[in-house]
Amino acid sequence: MIRGFYTARTGLKAHQEHMNTIANNMANVNTTGFKPMRTAFKDLIYQNLNREEVENEALVGHGVKINKNDVQMGPGALQPTSFALDYAILPENGFFALEDSQQNTFYTRAGDFKLSNEDDTYYLVTGNGDYVLDEDGSTIEIEFDEENQPIMDVNIGVYSFPNPYGLSLVGQNKFVATDISGEAESLEDPQYLVKNGYVEGSAVEIAKEMADVIEASKAFSFSSRMVQVADEVEQTVNNLR
Repeated sequence: MIRGFYTARTGLKAHQEHMNTIANNMANVNTTGFKPMRTAFKDLIYQNLNREEVENEALVGHGVKINKNDVQMGPGALQPTSFALDYAILPENGFFALEDSQQNTFYTRAGDFKLSNEDDTYYLVTGNGDYVLDEDGSTIEIEFDEENQPIMDVNIGVYSFPNPYGLSLVGQNKFVATDISGEAESLEDPQYLVKNGYVEGSAVEIAKEMADVIEASKAFSFSSRMVQVADEVEQTVNNLR
């Protein structure tokens, strides 16, 4: 039963990670532009229990592991805010480009922007302080009208990727380009690709996540029970000696 113990252990580990992924999705149900993660499983190597080669092999597996956690890029619903600094991207394969203080470039779907005052110059930034870039990859300066209201006739850049599913999620609702995603491409006429006064809501489907919680918790319980059974059988065998 030692094999059974370790096989059940792989299930505990995999389904615990699955539940962690679901918990993160549900925690971000109200996060602007959030894209949920999906867990995919893969069974481990199979072994033939018959030492001699026979026509009908008796195969037994060695458990399960997480094959990948990928990001679901489906769009979230547009939510009106009537706030002059909020933008929602209309194309599904579209991203805002950001630049941090170390000049690292990131991409996001979250368009709930703010203003940063630096030496009496106002820049369009994210809540984390990253600069929003235009279609040429430059930071965006904001001017004000006579009523001290921001003039938002600026061209915010919209970028796409040959394979957006190849983007790497780095946290804070930001992605970075990879060899799999390909290089970012600036889209033409970005003013027609965004909607001012709106943001894209989270793409998390709470009903699906709740169903996944039940499935993952049941699978974890079954694996836990198998660990317990394997341990009890091993104790029984040891007491027979």
